[in-house]
Amino acid sequence: MTHQEDTTPTASPGTASKFTRRTALTLGIGLVAAACGGSSDTINLGESGLTPPAGDSGVDTSGAAGERVNFVYGSLDDGSELEFTDLATGPIVINFLASWCATCVAELPEFETVSQNFANEVQFLGLAVQDDIVNTRLLLGETGVTFPVGVDQPGSIFAMFGGLGMPTTVFISADGEVLDVHTGVLSEASLTDAIQENFGITA
Repeated sequence: MTHQEDTTPTASPGTASKFTRRTALTLGIGLVAAACGGSSDTINLGESGLTPPAGDSGVDTSGAAGERVNFVYGSLDDGSELEFTDLATGPIVINFLASWCATCVAELPEFETVSQNFANEVQFLGLAVQDDIVNTRLLLGETGVTFPVGVDQPGSIFAMFGGLGMPTTVFISADGEVLDVHTGVLSEASLTDAIQENFGITA
């Protein structure tokens, strides 16, 4: 089941210095919107100067019984290739993010809080989509994110999960089944509810 919220284009990716200057304002606006419970802006790949996702990335989301979804993504540290199945077993939440996506920036501190609340039950993985690595590192430092974050530079992993806009969050069961793909901001409360609904886990 895929959820789609209203979409409105936002600004293109900027430089690291622009990101640093705008972060405080972006966080404030985004968190106020989330707290008010209104619909949140999303951005589609291909808009605002973003390039369309590349072709086949080798992502297998078939969800065959007894087999885990697998794909290769880039390391944020040195660009080396990492296997999704190398993550700890158990339910996994994948959050597609980017420093150029204001609503992605806004929700990250709340994702960090929830990842800590479910640290013993649920694995979180962030994937930076079509983002400058320097900007991504600045983003993680300023939002306090400690869960693993990798790179989906061409946006092909995002596309293979059927992502429609940014931010997008994917919920994958312990046996590799894609349970839900949510497009749009998730607050601490709504992310907690989604984890409980999809995985049957209570913090």
